[in-house]
Amino acid sequence: MSELSRDALLAIVRRVWEERDPVPEDLVARMQATAAIAASDLDLELMVLVERSTELVGARGTTAYTLRFVHGDTDLLLRIAVDGDRSRVDGWVVPPEPMTIRALPGAEPDTHDAVVTESGRFELTDLPVGLMRLRLEPHDTSRAAFATPTFEI
Repeated sequence: MSELSRDALLAIVRRVWEERDPVPEDLVARMQATAAIAASDLDLELMVLVERSTELVGARGTTAYTLRFVHGDTDLLLRIAVDGDRSRVDGWVVPPEPMTIRALPGAEPDTHDAVVTESGRFELTDLPVGLMRLRLEPHDTSRAAFATPTFEI
């Protein structure tokens, strides 16, 4: 048996990789949506993802998980429930402060808005499944708006 050249071996690995683990069809569109959000003229400051945990799957096929983001002294906890192709986000901002939360879905041009209650709670319903970013806009104009990194629902 003869030894394969480096290029021949890499060609075999590439062919097997392309056949067994192809690039997802929607990857380019998802990356373009993410790049468009990142390149927008909105002066966004990213939050740091601190924690992601998964909860049990519901009896009717809904899944739910939690995400936690921290930005400076602001803590954002999200509970995301997915049912088919739509989702719901229940969130809490700590410490509570008056602000508007805008969901910026990657695939849809529409935004979904919610206002934080006195207890720091908000909810966003009927959101699409896919890439998402939340923009937090404090009502105190001396505080700059900021956003979560893009995450996938």
